[in-house]
This record gives sequence, structure tokens and C-alpha cells, in this order.
Amino acid sequence: MNEFFKRVIEGSKVQPPEICRKSFIKNFENTANVEWFNKEQHHEAIFFKNDTEHIAVFDSFGKLVEYRQNLHANVLPMAIKNIIIQKGEIMNAILRNKGNKLEYEIIMRDDKQERYILIFSDTGDMIDENKL
Repeated sequence: MNEFFKRVIEGSKVQPPEICRKSFIKNFENTANVEWFNKEQHHEAIFFKNDTEHIAVFDSFGKLVEYRQNLHANVLPMAIKNIIIQKGEIMNAILRNKGNKLEYEIIMRDDKQERYILIFSDTGDMIDENKL
């Protein structure tokens, strides 16, 4: 069976360390479909909260080191939307919180159907832009 479909049907079956699981429960209430993955030195939980996909990354000591949340384009700050509208259309938007620093990660495509990833600060300043 294709590995992707097998994982969708069966789940990852990864069990995080107890300290990570407790930290997850402390930081995130009312979640659904929590699935854990091991990534190098980190443990990653992908889950849904309020019908929105989230990703939380914990270190081996249970510390929440990064948090991501998918966003609908209509909730992006207007300053960011205005920059992207001039460049093309929004394909995907993610709010990232790493070390209590908020950033917006946007995937957009231009009129030539070329895709770019743009990173914005929480104040709407563009930090980085790269072609995918």
C-alpha cells in the first residue's frame, strides 16, 4: 500500500515522550485528530483546533519551540494583503510563532503561475522572498 495512504488510514502510530504529551495538553485544549511525528531532535504534533490545522514542535524536554497555524487569507493583516495583491494571488498562509516571535509565511503565485514563498514580520514588513 502506498505509504501516504497507509498513514492516512492507520495514522503515524508515533508515541511522543510523556513530557511532550503533557506539554501539548497544557498548551492546547480542545484539539482533534492529533498525530505525532519524530523530526530529528524534535517531536511534532499535527492537529486540528476550531476546524483549523495546527502544527506544534516540542524539543526533547517538552518545551514548545514552534507553533504554526494555517490561516485563511481574509484574516491576514491588510499591509501584507496589499503587498501580495500587487504581486499575485495567495495560495496558502501560515502564522508562525517561534520563540514568541510572530511571522507570516505566505505562498503566492504570480500571473506566470510561478510560486513564491514570502515571509513577513508581525508588523507587515517583508523579511524574505524566494521562488519555489
